[in-house]
Amino acid sequence: MAHIVKIGRYEIIDAELDSDNLQTATIPCQTSPTLSYQLDGWDHDTRVPAWIDGEPVDLQIAHYDKQQDQWVLKKPA
Repeated sequence: MAHIVKIGRYEIIDAELDSDNLQTATIPCQTSPTLSYQLDGWDHDTRVPAWIDGEPVDLQIAHYDKQQDQWVLKKPA
């Protein structure tokens, strides 16, 4: 099921949440190439305010998935 993740002015309508623990979100790079380039510049400790389905949350980079061409973001512990 797709969810809406908003980071700054970018709204990703086809983001996926980890169904097991809802702690990670995946963002396909083709959805927003500009956001993808910005995510590439993030440090793994950088936290950014975001919204998932209208709920505020902080996110940080978990990793880039080369096979799926998507970013995996996580909620900080």
